[in-house]
Amino acid sequence: MNRRLVHLAGLTAALFWAAGTPLQAQTAITSAVLSSTDGADEIVNGRTYLNQTLSLDRFDAGGNTFALSGSADTIHIRRTVGGLNRAHIWYDTTSDAGDRYSSYINNLEDAIFANNLHVGTHNLFANTANSVANIERVDLMVTGGFAAPEGFVIPVFDFGTNPAHESFSIALITGVDGAGDPNAFSTLAGTAPFNAPNIHTHDSFSIERFAAGNDTSGTPYSIFNTTSDQGPGGVIFTLDDFNVSAGSTIYGYSLFGYDVTTGGDTDNLIDWTNSTYYPTNTPESNNTAGGFDFAGVNGIFFQDVAFAVVPEPSVYGIGGILVVVLSLFRRRRRASFAA
Repeated sequence: MNRRLVHLAGLTAALFWAAGTPLQAQTAITSAVLSSTDGADEIVNGRTYLNQTLSLDRFDAGGNTFALSGSADTIHIRRTVGGLNRAHIWYDTTSDAGDRYSSYINNLEDAIFANNLHVGTHNLFANTANSVANIERVDLMVTGGFAAPEGFVIPVFDFGTNPAHESFSIALITGVDGAGDPNAFSTLAGTAPFNAPNIHTHDSFSIERFAAGNDTSGTPYSIFNTTSDQGPGGVIFTLDDFNVSAGSTIYGYSLFGYDVTTGGDTDNLIDWTNSTYYPTNTPESNNTAGGFDFAGVNGIFFQDVAFAVVPEPSVYGIGGILVVVLSLFRRRRRASFAA
């Protein structure tokens, strides 16, 4: 976005930081450049999965263009002990109850952390009613951390009816303990229900419900098929939104339900089992704290192309440039589930 707008957004955010509550509005993503792949079809539980991806490469927001610059390598799903440890996955489908465009997803981690707009999660942070997962926090982490560059942003997409989307919260992970778990967070940011154009339209979709936590390899016990003008629309978060300066070391970011609070101290985000700050009665319905339906493009980082620096051939040589570029996109996938 315009550099002055970024600064003003940071000043506005400070009003919410003082109260320990998340930012209320964010800049919408208005258009995107997507890339696709198509693998071999597979049939599981009598359903055909086309093994296609629709990945996010570049996008425009606030008048600026942002390009993919890197990704997390680890995901941790933090569930509350007890309750309904379910998983709900939505699939982009060819028709009502038709073939799934994506590959077969046999764990919840891959539905969250796939850079694929053909799949995602439903009501991830809800604790009550039927369509719930009983999850309090999702950590998307980079082993060893990295220095946040100028122009760094994180996009987050909600699956919804164009252009209406829902609320959630987010914070950067600014420290880890000896086991590699988060022990320090930035300011908590977030957005109230927002409007953003869908960057991909699903003619139809299916929501599958599983009862075994993050294991989605079995047969779903309930399926909802809907033909609708729905799809992923998103917003961006800048370093200013987190009150973090360029050059600071970060270890990824965490996603939360919109009812999570800090009580004025971000250390209260460390223990996801503390119901004072992580409510365990988060509702599932539209425009509530647990109703956000994440598209599967989480754990990826972008940078304003105005700040991107490409090494000179005289310094690295063509092979060196290739290594630098490939290192940004190579992902060492390690999934972890904590109850």
